[in-house]
Amino acid sequence: MVVRVRVRLEVGKLNVTTNALAHSSFESEEPEVVLPLKVAEKLNLYPKLPSGVIVEEYTSVGRMRIQAFRTPRILKVYVICEDKVKGPITATAVIVPGEDEVTLSDKTLDTLGIMLIKPGEGLWKFTDDPPNITRKSQPPERW
Repeated sequence: MVVRVRVRLEVGKLNVTTNALAHSSFESEEPEVVLPLKVAEKLNLYPKLPSGVIVEEYTSVGRMRIQAFRTPRILKVYVICEDKVKGPITATAVIVPGEDEVTLSDKTLDTLGIMLIKPGEGLWKFTDDPPNITRKSQPPERW
C-alpha cells in the first residue's frame, strides 16, 4: 500500500477532486503535481497547452526518459479530509502522457504539511495534527 490523499485541484474557475499519490520519491525544487491527460483536459490545460508551458524530459522510476509539459505555478491545491481542508498552495502542473494517477511531489507534501508515517500501511498525518491522530490512505483513482 502507499499513501493517497483527497485533493482538489483548481485552475481559475475549473476544478477536479480526486485522490492523489503522495510520492516522496518524486523530487522537485518547488511544489509540483503530475496530471494525467484526462485531468489536464478537465482543467483546460490539454490538448491546447496554456502559454508559458515548458517542455521537459523527466526520468521515470524505471529510469525511462519521458516528455512532460510543465506550466509553472498554475494550480491551486487543497487536501480535503473529513475534519479539515489544507490549502490552497500554488503548484506547477506537470502533464505526463501515459500517467494514470495524480501524483504529488516531495515539495508539495512539505508545503501542504503532509507527513508519511508508515507508507507501507498507508498511514499519514498533517504536521499540525495532534500526536494521537493518524490518517489512512484513500483508494487509488485511475484516470
